[in-house]
Amino acid sequence: MNDAVTAAPVLRTFAEFGLLRMLGRSTLTIAWLATDMRTGQPVRLLASTYPVASQALRERCVEDAKRAARLVHPRLVPVRKVGCVDRFPYLVCDAEPSDLEAPLVAPTVLSLDDVVRRGHDLLDGLSYVHEAGMVHGDLGLHTLMADSTGRLRLWGCGLGVALAGARQATVPGLASPGFSHLLSREIAACGLLVQHWLMGHPPVGEADMPTLLGQMSTIDLRLPIQVPQPVPDSLRLIINRAIDLHPQRRFLHARSFERVLGNWRQTQLLDDNGFDALLAERIRRGGHLPARPMLVNRVTQIIGMEQQRLDTVVDVLLEDIGLSLALLRAANSAEASAVSVDEAVITVNRAMQLMGTNGLRRVAGSMKSWPGTLKPAFVRAFETAMNRALLAGHLAECLAPAGMDAEAALLAAQFQHLGTLLAAYHFPDELQQIARLKAAGDVGSGQPISEETATLAVLGVDLPGLATAFLRLWGLSDSLRQRVKPIPLDRRVLSPTTPAGWIKLVASCANEIVAVTELPQPAQPAALTAVMGRYHNALALDTEQVRGAMRRARDKLSRHLNPSATD
Repeated sequence: MNDAVTAAPVLRTFAEFGLLRMLGRSTLTIAWLATDMRTGQPVRLLASTYPVASQALRERCVEDAKRAARLVHPRLVPVRKVGCVDRFPYLVCDAEPSDLEAPLVAPTVLSLDDVVRRGHDLLDGLSYVHEAGMVHGDLGLHTLMADSTGRLRLWGCGLGVALAGARQATVPGLASPGFSHLLSREIAACGLLVQHWLMGHPPVGEADMPTLLGQMSTIDLRLPIQVPQPVPDSLRLIINRAIDLHPQRRFLHARSFERVLGNWRQTQLLDDNGFDALLAERIRRGGHLPARPMLVNRVTQIIGMEQQRLDTVVDVLLEDIGLSLALLRAANSAEASAVSVDEAVITVNRAMQLMGTNGLRRVAGSMKSWPGTLKPAFVRAFETAMNRALLAGHLAECLAPAGMDAEAALLAAQFQHLGTLLAAYHFPDELQQIARLKAAGDVGSGQPISEETATLAVLGVDLPGLATAFLRLWGLSDSLRQRVKPIPLDRRVLSPTTPAGWIKLVASCANEIVAVTELPQPAQPAALTAVMGRYHNALALDTEQVRGAMRRARDKLSRHLNPSATD
């Protein structure tokens, strides 16, 4: 590489550096491939595009760049020197071999995986900068570089901060509105760069990022409908969130954008269980789900009574989804497997047979008490989601045909809510964002946004995927994982050929009926008729059967939620 640099003609000198080739520019800064004329080493040099007349502003540029140079992160390029020459603040870092070859972003369309990987690398580095209380100052193609492994890295941090502030007639400080504005603009810049890579050209044909960001409030910068390659709706929504005209719908932090994009890539493109690490950390801190109020005490009282029937204890356990899951996990553990278990334990009844009352006491004692780590503002929504899951379980139990394991149907109906429950407990803020996106719909097309698309845009994984990740982390069986996904609403319902298929069908029917009961009253009769028609060939239910089953399900839920009324 040094030989190539030595052979390249020097266009002009800048301090002790010879400028070889311009790598890119914006209205704030300009990037050069240069050579250190003392050593012959190739370097990258970033300087202000125009001379800075104000001495105070020049000093601020140098000060900000020196502060940023102290940051150390794999996605940030180390800085060799910061200075000012002839009213041009500048910084220098080592060059990469790729700098002598093709530009970082050729005018071609990248694969979807390459685009998302680059965006994730960019956001990973930028998040670290923001979390250190700084901003980059001038994000653009010219301040990005690919290292020897092809991973994207940021350079030039800090130099353009004061310059960007000067464009707004204010030099931003950490606590100033100007600083928050720069944070928001840089998150938007990441979205626009991802859009550039998807399309192979700058958004709306404007290559200067500061100018493009200045137009956000006046022109539509969302990803066009027509792009060179198919873009999933969920990814499109993620990108558009970064540049949404409504501030309340944007990503608040670069780290939020980074996590969503990373989760989306790992679940939609790589399928390498990458979401598991984030979920595992949340579970480590807050437990999987908290025990319902007073239910653990009630279980303790019941198992302490002599001659108590097993099905009575199981009936109570099934009212606490978190406790049921913990018991299933314990029964499937290596310790329980020593008790000659021939196959996976998938019912609470079987788990209790294996664990006994002593095992139940241990499991119940390990549960976090209600409401766990959940903030008070989110408790009511979590409790509502839990009661909805319990009601669906009881309804599935009541609808189960003769010969079907009614507990299996109950658990399957509950588990179809597991993703929602995990989201409500571990990601309550994100769940509110999902609700807002669904309520707002797609601003451009006017079409509604599905729950799946909104969830992927906020979490990077859909709700069944969240439930599957949890069951996988806990080592629960494939048969349980298959029950978290209901029959899709757009798929024709056929009579199953396996017991597992029948269990899933009854659970899906129960949940669709529960969803009908949450509609406005005038819409319920037609909606219920549609559900019954959908499942008629398989279950042959009539209106009176469904209404009677719903009454029994509500009564059973009411008795368990108010045990003192029946004790």
